[in-house]
Amino acid sequence: MTAPPSSARPPPLPGRPPRRPRPLDLQLLADLPSLELRSRCLVDGFLCGRHRSPQKGSSVEFAEYRDYQLGDDLRRVDWRLFARSDRLHVKQYEDEAQLRVFTVLDASASMDFSSGRGALNKLDFARLALAGIARLAQRQGDAFGLGVAGAELADFLRARSSAAHWQTFIGRLENFPPQRQTDLARVLESLADLLPPRSLVVIASDFYEDPPALEAALSRLRYDAHDLIGLHVLDPVELDFELDHTGIWVDAESGARQWLDAPVVRAGYLRRFQEFCAGLEERFRAAGGDFVRLRTDEAPVAALAGYLAARRERTR
Repeated sequence: MTAPPSSARPPPLPGRPPRRPRPLDLQLLADLPSLELRSRCLVDGFLCGRHRSPQKGSSVEFAEYRDYQLGDDLRRVDWRLFARSDRLHVKQYEDEAQLRVFTVLDASASMDFSSGRGALNKLDFARLALAGIARLAQRQGDAFGLGVAGAELADFLRARSSAAHWQTFIGRLENFPPQRQTDLARVLESLADLLPPRSLVVIASDFYEDPPALEAALSRLRYDAHDLIGLHVLDPVELDFELDHTGIWVDAESGARQWLDAPVVRAGYLRRFQEFCAGLEERFRAAGGDFVRLRTDEAPVAALAGYLAARRERTR
């Protein structure tokens, strides 16, 4: 990852080699409350379930089947498929504008960190948070996809809403290892060329990124009328820096080594880190997006639910 300038980037934390990711504990999502994902950019103001697009005509392209839900237009049911399967399925089209939710995972080496103070690894926390977002989208019949940030766009999964797609999504999300070199801003620029307009783009990262490059990428996404949510995933050590460690610290991404006396540099670190976080939030707000800080020593579901409940109130 390209590092922010020294005036903004916090000192390196003690590092260790990247590891293979462990399976997601999806049981944690069982307690996810029945919250709606809402977007400021939805066409015609339909804010839950399916959202009709104003686009009509012969260019509408078949995308996939989904299970019939009470209230669906029976003219959309595929009766031939019903005769073969004895189940009702509805044809879904590209321009039937479900809320399309694209989750973006920063798989950088800096995300592969945990202070061990009752906290999840940042990467595992981000995976669970994005899985929670996707589960909510699936519950309300909306489509969800995935982009993984490496040096370039390392993985891309188009937005779908089926049960089979959920299994594919989880498999992709939990099996991607941390990357030594990543460029989140470049990945967001690449995604801007792939995503349908007016998508909800949820980015989980520690955002140790070149600020001007990130700002340009967010501006590009805003230009395409996407609704943005930045999930700033941080370990408690990064936030509080309550350490008595003195010695050599290793940057997890660059491998750079630096001698630090943590108690001595704490005040300066906290000042710079708060400036760094404030700058990130300002960039997301300028792009019309939300920016929420998530601590890895909190329960992922509770932290996510608290934010989404507040967002629901704001978008009513």
